Amino acid sequence: MAGAFLVAGAAIGAMAAWGDGSTPGEEAAEYAAAATTGLRTDLEPVVTRFHRFGELESAQWVMHWPRDLPWTPQSAQERPMFAVLHLKPGQVQRLLDGRRGKPADAPAFDTDDLPGGDGLPASLAPYVPADAAWVAVPELDEVLVRAHRGVSVSFDPASDTVVIQCIDALDPDEVQKRTAEGQTFLITPSPFVLPT
Repeated sequence: MAGAFLVAGAAIGAMAAWGDGSTPGEEAAEYAAAATTGLRTDLEPVVTRFHRFGELESAQWVMHWPRDLPWTPQSAQERPMFAVLHLKPGQVQRLLDGRRGKPADAPAFDTDDLPGGDGLPASLAPYVPADAAWVAVPELDEVLVRAHRGVSVSFDPASDTVVIQCIDALDPDEVQKRTAEGQTFLITPSPFVLPT
């Protein structure tokens, strides 16, 4: 019986949502478009989150965010971020010196910038060198990027380009305040100095 009320409630809610004349497909498209920043080139959000990589010449990025609904599952409230960083000459090599890297696959791209794809948003494709020799250095992922999970970083030393994918990127040097079992404590990040 409770299931019948839930189904009826969902049907009424759907009819109310489409009462403005839009179709379910249009509603989904509007939601998806509102759930992404589209291509951005402003540096402040990138510098805040990825300043440990060194000096930037330019950056292109896209972020997805969840719709603010009380019944949205926790995993759907994550904010994936995709960024292409173009560092000043020599910066990538300085990061990689003395570290063991391994060849990495070239980034794959989705057909659009909407959430739910498996690759990088399509609008980033023109900013990623087609002939790059990508290198991954897993030990640097968590040192350079602070995110809740899903950190993937690929470097191209020849073009000083970095491609980053992560979930909920934060400032890696920000002191965090946590509360556990009634006690509040601070987590201070380890200091990081770029290799010279």
